[in-house]
Amino acid sequence: MDSNLIYISMKTCLFALLVFVQIIHSQIASPDMLGERIPEWQKEFNVPAVAVGVIEDGQMSYSNVFGEGRIGVQADDRTIFTVASLTKPVFALIALKLVDNGTLDLDEPLYRYHIDPEVKDDARVKNLNARFVLSHQSGFLNWRNMGPSGKLEFNFEPGSQYLYSGEGYEYLRKAIEVKTGESLPELAERFLFKPLHLRDISFTWNASWDMGLVAYPHNNEFEEYDYAPRTELNAAAGLQTTIGNYTELCAQLLKGRVLSSSLFDKMTTPQVQIKKGLFQGLGWEVIPSLSNGEMALIHSGDENGVKTFVVLLPRSKKGLVVFTNADDGFKLYRKITESYLEEGREIFQTRDTKMVPIELFALPEAQIGAYTGTFQIKENVTFDIVENNGKLNLIIPGQSPYLLIGQSERMFQVDQELKVEFADKGNGGFTSVLLYQHGIKSYEGKRIH
Repeated sequence: MDSNLIYISMKTCLFALLVFVQIIHSQIASPDMLGERIPEWQKEFNVPAVAVGVIEDGQMSYSNVFGEGRIGVQADDRTIFTVASLTKPVFALIALKLVDNGTLDLDEPLYRYHIDPEVKDDARVKNLNARFVLSHQSGFLNWRNMGPSGKLEFNFEPGSQYLYSGEGYEYLRKAIEVKTGESLPELAERFLFKPLHLRDISFTWNASWDMGLVAYPHNNEFEEYDYAPRTELNAAAGLQTTIGNYTELCAQLLKGRVLSSSLFDKMTTPQVQIKKGLFQGLGWEVIPSLSNGEMALIHSGDENGVKTFVVLLPRSKKGLVVFTNADDGFKLYRKITESYLEEGREIFQTRDTKMVPIELFALPEAQIGAYTGTFQIKENVTFDIVENNGKLNLIIPGQSPYLLIGQSERMFQVDQELKVEFADKGNGGFTSVLLYQHGIKSYEGKRIH
């Protein structure tokens, strides 16, 4: 055969293959096709209910709710989900609205309005401001009662490094409420919810809501966790809303109807690096530059039986919001994100990138039993150390297993962010495990099994 004919034939086949791949991809990425796959994925990951909101060109173009809020109770677009830490970006928007109108300065010291009694004698309290709180540089652990001391304390100078902290957000809430003389729900209603006509979103339980519309949290055996309406105010977690209301809020943000362009730029500007390619902005994790030139704003929520995720793409004004009510819901929201957004896989690869340490200590097989067991941080918060093929794994409910790489008899490392120290060795093995985040001793678990 003539070489030119061979070339043309190969080129034609390649073109046909590319067209076929594009067709398949577009089918997978369409909301309707996604909706056909979601019930199948729910069964795979044991997720009773999942809600999905899609934003295109700054408009909510699709929202749907699949499955059951409680076993035997169908979920729909009125279903109220607890969204865990997806609360934080909403609170951040309220703080930034106060900056926008001149009420709050990102860099003014918060001690002028609020000082927690447990840090009143620490000079570092005078350096804490809204910028450091919203970018998780407050110096506080996530929650004080999960730390070894059980008290609020600075672990480093505010603004000097990253450490995810719900305590910081609560600290800022209390300072803002003192300065403005208004409660967070009042501020939220005035600056966000009422102007955007959002009725089914609240930082605390709305007494007019029907309890029959709640998506109850579930474990992986479809068993309900204890649930009670959130009545205690918290700026870092506990927001309750429908998929439509949360997605609409995000759409309006992308459309430029929530913040001025200058404040939006400040919100999305990297404040501190979390890992390679991933930074913390004000209220959002930020990937400044994906391979296609897009920027990504992302946040996840994680509680027992609650796994939620949001990603916004400001340059194309696209977005995706996913709520689930099960421990393995994170697997489902990842599947949905990677199936719908062409940037999805790269986003999760960036989030998941870890620098794997070198093994310096090989655990003797005979000693494995001294390390394994169930450890309790506080009531209803536990983790497990288990053996898998001669190696130790850290198992945190609702997360993938973490391989522990030995550095010494007592110290094991997961990556540059997380390490584990075994302490208080007794006849039955180690009775205490300390978890370090970014070098900070963050949690202590006591052996219960």
